[in-house]
Amino acid sequence: MAFTIPDDLAPELYPLAWLVGTWRGYGILTYGETVPEQAVYQEMTFDHDGGPYLRQTSTIWTVDATRSQDLDFEMPGLEGAARLTPAQIWSTETTFWRPVGQEAPADDGGGRGSHAAASGPASKTPITSLELVSADPAGHVGVWEGWIQGPRAQVGTQAVGRTRTAASVTEMSRMFGLVGGELMWTQDMAAFGEEESKSYASGRLGRVESEDDTDPGAALREAIAADEATRVAAEAATAGESSLEQDALSLTDAAGTADTSASGRGESVTASTEAD
Repeated sequence: MAFTIPDDLAPELYPLAWLVGTWRGYGILTYGETVPEQAVYQEMTFDHDGGPYLRQTSTIWTVDATRSQDLDFEMPGLEGAARLTPAQIWSTETTFWRPVGQEAPADDGGGRGSHAAASGPASKTPITSLELVSADPAGHVGVWEGWIQGPRAQVGTQAVGRTRTAASVTEMSRMFGLVGGELMWTQDMAAFGEEESKSYASGRLGRVESEDDTDPGAALREAIAADEATRVAAEAATAGESSLEQDALSLTDAAGTADTSASGRGESVTASTEAD
């Protein structure tokens, strides 16, 4: 399905328009010995309220391996996500993207600073400067700067603040790209006492086209519901067996009582006969 720019999107956001929507897929988390390498389920949503900024909400889930299928990391994002069942939220974050000006790429494609790699010798697409602010419930806030040019963007933190009990994070950088209609992204960071930035997360996400398909927890709830139905059925079966066993014992006891009663009556009759 071809992407169209929303009618109410602010003109300042046209360079970021390709990000707008909900994206879902899979990725990898890893950070040395602190975070073992693992597959994760991901969702990102970029939306707006008519103002000159985008709001990004990102959520990463760990995966329930017992309810997930094998993952081929070359498969499309949505297909990969369909094979995974999210277990619990690993992280969530809200970020606001604000474009703050444009510049033309250098004639030789050299650009300036970090823009050089994006420009390329044949690119004529203007470079849009970005300012971002982010916050997460783990106690971190970030102030970012970067750029977007065509279907790629790169941002890095200028400052990272944290609450007293939050994990130490001193630097973060992210890259985003639209490749074959899919959103690819990576994050490097310096954290947990590490002074140098290293790879932390990456993802491959497909655009969610159906408005009805917007619930990343559906697979998990379906799995839980199935488990609950199985449990209830098993308990009912066990209760039924116990009831049958109890009925059988009751019948046995009743039969024994009847035999004893009959025997007693027989003895009484015999005794009465002898007495006569």
